[in-house]
Amino acid sequence: MLTFLMSSRLYGQEQKSLSQLAGEAYERQEYAEAGALYNRIARLKGDKMKMDQLMKMAHSYQEIGYYREAADVYRQIISRPDHPAMAYFAYGDALRQRELYNEAKQQYALFTTSDADSLKLKEIALRGCDSAMVWSKQGAPVQLKPVKELNTYGSDLVSGVVQKGLLLMSTGYRSMALNGGSQSNPPIDKRTEQPYYKAYIYQQYSIGNATMYLEELTPALLGNYDYHIGPVCLNKTEDTLYATINIQGKKMPVTGKGAVNGIRRLEIYQSVKKDDKWQPLVLLPGVNVPGYSSGHAVLSTGGDILYFVSDRPGGQGQTDLWYSEKQADGAWGAPVNCGSQVNTVAAETFPTVNEDGILYFSSKGYAGMGGYDIYRVKGGKSSWETPENMKLPFNSGADDIGLILKRNGYEGYLASNKQGGMGRDDIYYFSDPDYFTRVNGNGNTVPETNHNVPPVAGQPSAPVKQPHTPEDEADKKQLEEWKFLYDYNSTSLLTESRRILDQVAAILKRHPDWRIVVASFADNRGSDQYNTDLSALRCYAVIDYLVNKGVDPKRLYYSNKGESNPVNGCKDGVPCSEADYKQNRRSELRVKW
Repeated sequence: MLTFLMSSRLYGQEQKSLSQLAGEAYERQEYAEAGALYNRIARLKGDKMKMDQLMKMAHSYQEIGYYREAADVYRQIISRPDHPAMAYFAYGDALRQRELYNEAKQQYALFTTSDADSLKLKEIALRGCDSAMVWSKQGAPVQLKPVKELNTYGSDLVSGVVQKGLLLMSTGYRSMALNGGSQSNPPIDKRTEQPYYKAYIYQQYSIGNATMYLEELTPALLGNYDYHIGPVCLNKTEDTLYATINIQGKKMPVTGKGAVNGIRRLEIYQSVKKDDKWQPLVLLPGVNVPGYSSGHAVLSTGGDILYFVSDRPGGQGQTDLWYSEKQADGAWGAPVNCGSQVNTVAAETFPTVNEDGILYFSSKGYAGMGGYDIYRVKGGKSSWETPENMKLPFNSGADDIGLILKRNGYEGYLASNKQGGMGRDDIYYFSDPDYFTRVNGNGNTVPETNHNVPPVAGQPSAPVKQPHTPEDEADKKQLEEWKFLYDYNSTSLLTESRRILDQVAAILKRHPDWRIVVASFADNRGSDQYNTDLSALRCYAVIDYLVNKGVDPKRLYYSNKGESNPVNGCKDGVPCSEADYKQNRRSELRVKW
């Protein structure tokens, strides 16, 4: 495919040689086009191809995720006597990205240099290979599953959670028939030969055709911007929006002459909703710096600290994590580097906040499994503990970014371009009831007799039981009498269910030591496994609603019962009315005190 990429462009520029075209594309960071052009040169020149062109071809392949092809070229490079020392390190990276850790170590060991930063990166890479081999033997505590309805042949990422569902950014949705229409010929980013990113929202609890519940995020606000859009961050009340957008139009700074006419850096924009309408986007004052990128903004749990990524002066390496504090007048203060405890000589990117006082981010500067690894670190601003590698299954030899936890505390998502995916970056899902227990190193969990009801998070030992008042008994009886019904093949909470759940949240706030099991059921239509999965989603819908109402997710359990325990005679082989089926599509509550 790469051999014939951009062939039409070549015929239109016959006055320039292949070498000139390839060099110019590479300098513009148009790596897909550069790789295709260098590939043509390799087919023509064979063993006589220049060394710097081979290096650029291999690097272009790495930049677009073609790790196998990159490794093949580096193998050819190191077989020649004129290869540069850096080829060993780059070859090691390509092998590590393919999770060939022993082979990668051999190449890293051959790399020699007098540059202190490069020597440090060599030492980190060797330790990373050793760590990755140990972690691989330990196995993964949970399973990552590709989200097939959201993955395309492009690049797809989850960037946040909102009340309606998930925030996403993608290059692959532009040509899909979504609610807002589609683009038959979307503009293409020459660096990757993929469409530019746009921001989207997905209502994940709606069952059916994914495109019915996937739509462009605020197209009236973001639809008129060119180039890459995203990620987008919303504050807790969802009335303030922070969007990362490529620099627009003629504002692009010139970084060279001729074909190299500049780099479209990232900028952070802000919009505020007034009278239920988004105001026009404006550049976030005091945060962006001309000539440098600022992007990937995310808010702390309290909303008073804005973390973001920038390559501005004053950092530790290529791109660093920075923060800005909200001032008394609502403006954002002067940005401050998050410090050397988090930032490295390499690149840090894609911060996310899933817990109070915890930051997640991806980095190439630690002893990881390869590419970007996801890390979790406690602290805030410029004071941090030691970042912890998330290991398997959250990290791999490829680029792993953007770990997002839903508000229930045990469902999450991340993106990776690891082998076996559908596109450039794919979205993966996990469900881990013991997530907080594991990451916090706390082995204590709430005892539970029903093995189908795992705790959402680690808890101390059960408290000593106290006598219950008549009011307690009445509240418990009311909670356990309520039923929440669903439409066929749906996990969406009905209006009546939402009204009752508001009362449930109020009762739970009066009894902060109570814990609740949410048991959900399906009718008997469909396979057993499908109905078990459907009932699990109904559990999540109830828990999510309660969490959004302020109930601590550590107090909530779930039990997905599938089509078991019907309340009437509707079993396999028994014809039933729709009214009877509906009574079996339910969620119930059980109090644990």
